[in-house]
This record gives sequence, structure tokens and C-alpha cells, in this order.
Amino acid sequence: MSEPISISNAIANKTFNSNAYKPISNFKSHVNFTDLDVFTQGQPFEHFKKMREEAPVFLHPPFFNDPEPGFWSLTRHEDILKVSSDPKTFSSQAGTGTMITLGSEERRHPKLWRSAVDHMLNLDGDLHINLRREHMPFFKPDYVSNLRIKVQAKVTSLLDAIDTKQDCNFVTAFSQQLPIFTLSEILGIPETDRPKLVTWMEFLELAQYIQVEQMKKEQEGQQNDEPVNTDMIDMFNNMIDEMFEYGRDIMNAKRKNPENDLLSAIANAELEGQQLSPEFLDGSWLLIIFAGNDTTRNTLSGAIKLLTDNPEQKQKLMEQPELMPNFLQECIRMISPVMHMRRTTTCETEIGGQKMGPGEKVVMWYGAANRDPAIFTNPDQFDIERANADKHLAFGIGRHTCVGKPVALMQLEESYKQILTRFPNIHMSGDWKVAPNNFVHAIQEMPVKF
Repeated sequence: MSEPISISNAIANKTFNSNAYKPISNFKSHVNFTDLDVFTQGQPFEHFKKMREEAPVFLHPPFFNDPEPGFWSLTRHEDILKVSSDPKTFSSQAGTGTMITLGSEERRHPKLWRSAVDHMLNLDGDLHINLRREHMPFFKPDYVSNLRIKVQAKVTSLLDAIDTKQDCNFVTAFSQQLPIFTLSEILGIPETDRPKLVTWMEFLELAQYIQVEQMKKEQEGQQNDEPVNTDMIDMFNNMIDEMFEYGRDIMNAKRKNPENDLLSAIANAELEGQQLSPEFLDGSWLLIIFAGNDTTRNTLSGAIKLLTDNPEQKQKLMEQPELMPNFLQECIRMISPVMHMRRTTTCETEIGGQKMGPGEKVVMWYGAANRDPAIFTNPDQFDIERANADKHLAFGIGRHTCVGKPVALMQLEESYKQILTRFPNIHMSGDWKVAPNNFVHAIQEMPVKF
């Protein structure tokens, strides 16, 4: 019998190619997208604009101290749509659909690296479709309608618990809590275990930054002959161990005694006649926690900033509640909570006039595409009546469109219906805090007054 499928085994020692063709643009970037601190101020929309205009297909240099070559950065809606719609030429499986670099072997986290590779977003073709099919029953209209009733009640209870006489961090009081609840209902996670997901989520958002900073400190320590403080790394590793141990325990329990929940479906799924490998179970667990949380959480928080900065749009929404669905699409367009995905070329190809060879890395910046003036008139303006707000690419497009999109939109709608009815004067009351992360726009603090 063949071994269970493992993408991480297949690409662990893979090398990727430098650009086979000279860049057609001489554009010099002053913003390094691999510098995670860049994203603590929000996404670099002004720089995206400059790139779209001068180098929409830009050859970005590699990560700090990285053995892999650089990557092509895409900032035009048209080009990202093309890449997303052609999985044969632009593969997710050939080099992952999420990781710009696999990193050097000695720096890969023993558990986190493989689980970040072995999951559904990094599959092509029938493998991807077959695993995606296992998820679909939990995102169909009937299921989402029943889930909506629970979400409505949870939104009410979370808002009831807020002391509106004081400032609060909207992230910890509300936007962090609701997606955890909803996700746990879909997955079948016991209520007593749900607070753990909040802590794991916070650590996952900082994982990349912790590893990069540790590498820098090690190099500085070697130069200065100073010992490196490993306390943060030790705490991080302990948290990751706890997260995966819990995931494996609950997945194994669902294999033995399946229930009507998503974890049971994944635990008992098969790829090419084999049950998922332990690495794929870990990867599915990681993907669900991260992807199932982040889009909703950060859009919930980011919408507060948009409404605060655009009071006339807020007033319009309260006077015309029928605009709520379009308001949500416009929020997602403006916020673009998932900032990029990656593909790898499988053959000679061309994007926007730029030739490429096989085995080259391509990174699609959704926040840039979602403010492309070729698609969106006055793209930096927040307009809840925008006719084509739903043409954004924040949920992806094509076969890899986010499977949780209906649940995300449902949570956002139920939240803002109640928030604006009960707290029409809610607004930002200070500076936000955004995590150093170039994959998700992770808002950690959103201070509000009521």
C-alpha cells in the first residue's frame, strides 16, 4: 500500500529558480516586503500604487539570509486574476500556495514547518478538489442559516458583556471572540477548550516575526560573543507543542467516534485512497485555526477604523440598512485581511509582458489588486455604494476561493447589524496596533469609545 500523501516530503529539498529573463522594468523599490515591521503600520498601499504604475510585475529580492532566490510581486488585479485562474501554469503544490520561502532546512521549525506545507491550500487538481469537498457541507446555505441563529445570540452576549462607560480594546472584547466561537461550533470543539484557540492564534500571528528576530539576534550574538536569550523561543515552542498535541488528540478522537462536525470530516478524509497522514492532520488543524479566524476577526476590527475615518458613510449605512451587504464587501476590499498568496511557475510563461521560466516564485498582493484603479474608480475612497465592491480578490478567486466565505460574510453582517443599532457612536479612540506579519493584516489592538 502506498504512503499517505505528504507535500512537505515532496518539496523539502526542492530548489526554485532565479529569473530566467531580465525584468522589463528598472523600478527600484524602497520598501522591502520581507521586512515584517513594514506591515505594523498597515499595508503599504502608497507603495503598491507606485509599483502598479511603474512595475506591476516586480522582481523582489529574497528574504534576509535566505538560500532561495527572490520572487515576482504582482500588484495588478488583471495579472492576479490570470495567475489565480490558471493552476496548471501557476501551481500551489509545486512550492506551496502560502509561503514565499521554504527557508533553510536548519531553520525550519520541526512541527510548524511541515504543517504549514501539508494542507489543502497547497494542493492542485483533484487532490485539492477532493479534500475541499469534505469541507463543503459545513459552508452550504442550510448549514450557514442554522449557524446564523447561534452567531446572533453570541454577538448579543458579547456586546452585553462590554462596559460601554470605559474605553476597550475591541479586538479582545469582540472581534477576537466571535470567530473563535463560530469556528468551534463548526469544528466541534468543546466550549471549555475554546479559550486556548485565542492564545494559539496570537502566537501563530507572531511566529514568522519571532523566527526572523531570533535569527538576527543569533547573528548579533555571534558577532558580539554574547549569549542569546531563548526565553521567547522556549515559550513559543511550548505553545506550538500544546497546540499540535491538542489537535492530534481531538482528530484521533474524531476518527474513532465521528460526529457531524468539520473535524470529523477532515479526520476521516482520504487522499488517493489513504487517510490523511499525521502531517496533513496537523496542517489541516493549523489551516483551520488560522484561516478560519483571521479574515473575519481583522475585518471586524478594520471596519471600526473605516467607519471612524468616514463618518458620512457610517451615517448613510445607518439610514439605509439595506446597504449592509455592499458595506461588508467594501470593507473587505479596503482591508484585504489576507495580504498575499504564492504560486510557482511550471513552464515558460508570461505575465503582463514579463517573461518567466519554470520554477520561479510568484506572489500576488491582494491589497494592491483591490485598489487597482483599472477596476475600482477612486480606489482609496471608502464607498459603501460602490457598484462593483464585490469584485475584490480578498477571498481569492478560482479553485482556491476561500471555502469559508459564506460564514465570514454571515458573521460580519450579524455583528454590524447589532453594533450599529446598539452603539451608533462607536469609534476609534486611539492608535491601533498591528502585528509584524506580511501574510495577514493582523490587528492586535483597536481602542474604541462608545
